[in-house]
Amino acid sequence: MSLLTLFLFCILVVALVVLRDVFLANRCMERLEHVQPLEGPHQPWVSVIIPACNEEDGIETALTSVLSLDYPNLEIIVLNDRSTDATPRILDRLADQHSRLRVVHITDLPAGWLGKNHALHLGAAQAKGEFLLFTDADVHFAPDTLRRSVARMINNRLDHLCLLFRMSAPNHLLSMLIADSLSALISLLKPWLVSRSDSRYFIGAGGFNMIRRSFYHSFGGHRPIRLCPADDVLLGRMAKASGGRCDCLNGGRFVSVEWYQSVGEMVRGLRKNTFALVDYRLDLLLAGVAAFTCFQILPLWGLFLADGFSCILCGAITAVNFLAMVLAVRAFEMDFRCLCWFPVTPYIKLYIIWHAVSATLIQGGIDWRGTFYSLEELKRHKVSVLPWVKLKKRPGDLS
Repeated sequence: MSLLTLFLFCILVVALVVLRDVFLANRCMERLEHVQPLEGPHQPWVSVIIPACNEEDGIETALTSVLSLDYPNLEIIVLNDRSTDATPRILDRLADQHSRLRVVHITDLPAGWLGKNHALHLGAAQAKGEFLLFTDADVHFAPDTLRRSVARMINNRLDHLCLLFRMSAPNHLLSMLIADSLSALISLLKPWLVSRSDSRYFIGAGGFNMIRRSFYHSFGGHRPIRLCPADDVLLGRMAKASGGRCDCLNGGRFVSVEWYQSVGEMVRGLRKNTFALVDYRLDLLLAGVAAFTCFQILPLWGLFLADGFSCILCGAITAVNFLAMVLAVRAFEMDFRCLCWFPVTPYIKLYIIWHAVSATLIQGGIDWRGTFYSLEELKRHKVSVLPWVKLKKRPGDLS
């Protein structure tokens, strides 16, 4: 067996592992639609906490869906985080029309905080609900989402619940990029294992992170992750590391968001947190890029350039990768026509990675919501999203 054949065989094994992970996510993750909703007026209070910064284009339609939730004991707290567009006026008008909606205007950002993380922490401090739901300003909900989610929290005695949700896109290329990202997320974080107490895996999603309020404050809330761009995933890590009972379901049609409007917007949006996903380490970045290239790009070229058994292995790797994408598209109810872009998206992902990392290194940090954060400061307060990297301190000690 030649070294090339052995190398390609190892890549095929990795591809099969990813396919297995996506298959298990499809098969083992429970869907929210299978959870019976709570009935009756005596239901625990829930506080929905939404940070908003310059969201004038879509916040009214998103908030309309939140205000349409049929949950009886509900307060909605929107944190206007230093918006410079029409967002404050829209929020104030909606608050005048709906008694369940409360708007908090943030004018200053304390040192040592990312804006969104500070807004979420401030909203939680003002909330009265037994359960807190952290979500984004562009997320849409089906009316009975909360009754089903709270039922899951109560019936399973959960401290933290994450819902993976439907992400729509205006074109098939963006849909394929989303499916590709979701399959990588699933393989890395293995959400179907989150509920096991003996599992190291954790997960969180910016569109739906529900947590018991008393438990949230027990580990310091967002303070331990105050300078972490991946605050949503890391809230799940704080919950798991603090001994909480956690779970993750497929939200399906109950929670949805249009993630980005264009590839350019996606490139800009991911600039702030891409380097953080590898703990700001160049060695991990280079290793990850090399593995990604061998896994998704080289096999496609090998179909045309290799011969004999090597060509067969490249075809097998490509077929397995494609099948994993099919399962990801199916799991999150996307249009299967997006799979036409399967050969193209790896190059766009490579560009996104290098663009984000080079911009961070050249600037010496990230610029987010009008505030600059130095790379040195971000590294000093980093908390890893990689499940195999152990926390150096307990969550409460990080604050």
